[in-house]
Amino acid sequence: MKILKSINLIKYLKWFLTVISLLYGQSDFSFKNISVKDGLSESTVKVILEDYNGFLYFGTENGLDVYNGYEFTNYHMDSFNDTSMLGNRVSYLYEDSNKLIWVGTELGISVFDPVSKQFSRPIEIDNKISISSFEPRTIVDDRQGNIWINLVENNILLYFKPGENQIECLNCLDGNKFFGKDVNVLFKDEMGIVWFGIDTFLYYLNNSTMQIEQLKSNGTNVNQKVNVIAQGDSAILWFGTERGLIQLINGPGGKIKFYKKDGQSNSIVSNMVSDLSWDRNRKKLWIATQDGFSCFFPKEEKFNNIQVTPFENSIIENDIKKILLASKSGRVWYTTNNHPGINCLSITADSTTGINDTSVMHFIHDPVDPVSIADNDINCFIEDKSGHVWIGTGQNGISFHSFFKPKFISFKYDQENEWGLKSNKIYSMTTDSYNMIWAATSYGLEYLSSDGIRDYDYDKINLGLDVVLDVEVLDNDVNLMIATNEGIRLINTDTDEMRQVSSGFIYDLEITNTGQIIAGTDEGIIIIDTLAMLKGSDSFKNSHSWSLPVRVIRQDNWGNLWMGTDKNGLFRLSSKIIKKLITSSTNSLLDVSNNYTYNSELKSSISSSSITCITEDNSGKMWIGTNSGLNQYRQKTDDFKHYFVKDGLPSNYITGIVVDQKNNLWISSKKGISLFDQESKKFKNYGLEDGTGNIDFHRNSYTNSSDGNIYFGGPNGITKFNSIDIQYNDHKPNCVITKIKKTSYSDTISEAFLSSNHRDSLDDHFLTIDHRDKSFTIDFVALNYHQTRKNQYRYKLEPFDKDWIDSRGARFASYNNLGRNTYTFMVQGSNDDGLWSDPATLVIKFKPHPLLSYWAFGAYIVLLGMGIYAFIRYRLVQQNNRLEEERRVKELEQARDFQMSLIPQSPPSHPDYDIAFHMKTSTEVGGDYYDFFPQEDGSMYVVCGDATGHGLNAGMMVSITKAGLYGSNFDTPAITTTRLNQTIKAIDLGTTRMSLNMAKFHNGSFDFTSAGMPPAYLYNGDAKTVEEILVPGLPLGSMKKADFDLHSFHLKSNDALVLISDGLPECVNHDGEMLDYDAVKNCVQSNGNKTAQGIVDSLINLGDNWMSGLLNDDDITLVVIKKK
Repeated sequence: MKILKSINLIKYLKWFLTVISLLYGQSDFSFKNISVKDGLSESTVKVILEDYNGFLYFGTENGLDVYNGYEFTNYHMDSFNDTSMLGNRVSYLYEDSNKLIWVGTELGISVFDPVSKQFSRPIEIDNKISISSFEPRTIVDDRQGNIWINLVENNILLYFKPGENQIECLNCLDGNKFFGKDVNVLFKDEMGIVWFGIDTFLYYLNNSTMQIEQLKSNGTNVNQKVNVIAQGDSAILWFGTERGLIQLINGPGGKIKFYKKDGQSNSIVSNMVSDLSWDRNRKKLWIATQDGFSCFFPKEEKFNNIQVTPFENSIIENDIKKILLASKSGRVWYTTNNHPGINCLSITADSTTGINDTSVMHFIHDPVDPVSIADNDINCFIEDKSGHVWIGTGQNGISFHSFFKPKFISFKYDQENEWGLKSNKIYSMTTDSYNMIWAATSYGLEYLSSDGIRDYDYDKINLGLDVVLDVEVLDNDVNLMIATNEGIRLINTDTDEMRQVSSGFIYDLEITNTGQIIAGTDEGIIIIDTLAMLKGSDSFKNSHSWSLPVRVIRQDNWGNLWMGTDKNGLFRLSSKIIKKLITSSTNSLLDVSNNYTYNSELKSSISSSSITCITEDNSGKMWIGTNSGLNQYRQKTDDFKHYFVKDGLPSNYITGIVVDQKNNLWISSKKGISLFDQESKKFKNYGLEDGTGNIDFHRNSYTNSSDGNIYFGGPNGITKFNSIDIQYNDHKPNCVITKIKKTSYSDTISEAFLSSNHRDSLDDHFLTIDHRDKSFTIDFVALNYHQTRKNQYRYKLEPFDKDWIDSRGARFASYNNLGRNTYTFMVQGSNDDGLWSDPATLVIKFKPHPLLSYWAFGAYIVLLGMGIYAFIRYRLVQQNNRLEEERRVKELEQARDFQMSLIPQSPPSHPDYDIAFHMKTSTEVGGDYYDFFPQEDGSMYVVCGDATGHGLNAGMMVSITKAGLYGSNFDTPAITTTRLNQTIKAIDLGTTRMSLNMAKFHNGSFDFTSAGMPPAYLYNGDAKTVEEILVPGLPLGSMKKADFDLHSFHLKSNDALVLISDGLPECVNHDGEMLDYDAVKNCVQSNGNKTAQGIVDSLINLGDNWMSGLLNDDDITLVVIKKK
């Protein structure tokens, strides 16, 4: 068969392409290259260090760069700043026991403090030591904190005591212990012992005596030149020498073993050892020599040697320069002395045969390949805590190789690849029993392996079609059925024979549980009996018309048929109806009653009436993708549960749904691929950075194969993955608080650099905020270098925040105006696969203003007690004053009531006169008084008076005056006033006096006398003028014998006499100015033609306007008598 031949051909192609990839070294390895355009100081990277926290340090020809996965911080020498780095060409980096970074440059050594971000220059060379270059090759510290330095120049060994600021050279001066000898190796083991390879002998620092002693074996000095030292397991050290390999167990005085090349098959490949690397996880030692590799298994005492062979899977040369065992992957990265680039070697045991499989790759820079290594000149390479490999190059920065392989693989059209896809636009896919892929593309039909190798194809021209919308493989894997814009075609892939099955626009094909094909058309569905069709029967199909086009069809395990439309929602045909339709031999109209459409008023309706895909999971639940969300059909309630962007989806436009072996959903959309974990109900989203190839996928373009592979198609090729094989990032990142910025109320910003895990001292975990700080910002970072952009952060300030706060990608948190308390700030960061770090914590203490300190509050309590005592005393005084005031007010009220009871409440009625009056009492009771005394002869006496003073005395004077007048025989006003004066004087009310005006009206005239009162005003109605009547006289009660003048005035019709007290002319405004008598006179003149009441009202308005809301200090009394 053609397909079987194709499969054999593809196997050969895969083998051939594998060989080619191994020969050229690229394989499936890829590198991310980081250069000066990404923030690196300079392109030559000479040394790389990962510190305790996980920050990466890169030493370049132009400074030191610290990297956190997001950006670089660059440090350079400042000649005028002693706290800057000494020198710029960084050649060595070392982290000591105090987590300080020792930086070696062409000018010497600096010490970098990651907390303060400051450099110090602790070492000054004594003039006695003649050294032209102070560039270090190696730096270590011993248990006492002393520093040992091996210089590049003449292999000099220096000893530095930081506490005493003393430096000593051990081999550069005559008389030194090792004068004239070369220090080849300086090394510190896990027990804190410092080792020295000096000339052809091996020494160590005795931590008890702090003396350098020589290593001996059975009392004999170990006389071999040591090139390299490596730490093994369980206090085991390995020494690579020029005469073989040495194993030391349990330190100085322990057991020593020697391994040399002896010509036997189970011996080291060469005695000239250039480098060592211990595989702690797999318990084997990798040995680099001038004649290849040896892999030593200590437990079996067995060497496995690897050298250049004539076969394709061979190392590139035997002279190995430097090696690195990547402990997580088990791969050995190495450079050689005669070939550029870098190499990778791994040995894995075949699970079937148990035979070791050696894989060798050689990587060189390819200018046209952006994921090849950055440069062929390799200076250094390390493995970080996550298992990633960082490579420093000589001319083009850094290359980064991730331990985690891409989760997705994409197949795309490449014009240089004649075995790949011929088109990137993928409309539909299916797989056969060989797990090969049939893809409907814009080219036509393409037959591909699971690795994207194309074996066979049918182009659109040969098919005679515009587009293939769906493809299905029938049971025998030979026949294909395709849905097109011109009907259904059957293709025999053995003979390439094609048969037209139906006409019209066909959208989707579904193989039923009983083997039939159901096709979704523009006008309903077509059911095809595939067995009858393949046997050549003419009666193999029947059509069931409908008024709607069916875009998507799926049959569930119960036999129900689900049909999706573009605008009219989802339809369901029961299994009973499907059985009838399948067995029916005639065409019919389709009767569908179960229709689900979007209803904005029904929250449990389907989220959209535009259906894009339908899938059934392993538990029988139906999942429906729409252009507006993912829907789960709930059979019990016959409704839907929805999932949208707010629930974690990257896009609401769902294009495909595939169920994996764990019953999780893999969902394609218009914004990448998502994993929906049905247990946790959470989404994980993947995009281009994960290798998806597409970010926008075509609707209903997906399939899966029996080997677990899942495929999604889109406008940019095919995306493939296997959910079982996906490698998730299992490295828990370290989350570090890096910096604190405090902003004062004067907007001054100060910075404090912190690292939450950097020191053992508790003080480094504290931050003090005082009253001068308006706000503060805490910066943090999760040190995950794989797809750093996908890191997440959450933080909480207890007890201020109740719940964790999602930072939404921001790497800082800000707070302001915190009250007095001690707070604990916690922050967590996750890696790209959502694995969260342990919380980094920072205790924040608020230091209040001195006036708000506890001592101040103690003083405040004392002052408060004194204030309370004073307040109580004050309140008692106030209470007494209030009671006194209440008594006085009550007395005034009584006096006022008494005063008002003494005066008339209405004017007397008189045939000749119009009479009006008004009294406005003051805040305190005054002594104003007016009264009318009509006589039997038709005459009438009118009085208007004002007692001096206020209160009861004034009231008493009024009552005496009134009584005196009522008991008097009225004569002329002068005689009557004289009698009244005698009466008041006889009673003697002290200094209280009574001023009084009295007028007698009779026969068209009036007689007038005055005793100390303000003037009266006589209005002439004819002339419209006013005469001021001021008669001198003492107030009543002033002297016992007093005479009062009498004056007579004629009163014509419309003339008026106005009597007033001094309350009106002497009232004041807001400026303290008196109204004065002229204003009263002018008012009378202006309003004299009015009635008596009109004159009174005008005078009242005069006073009110003048006082403008103020209360009058004295009573205001007005009496007007107008001749009718």
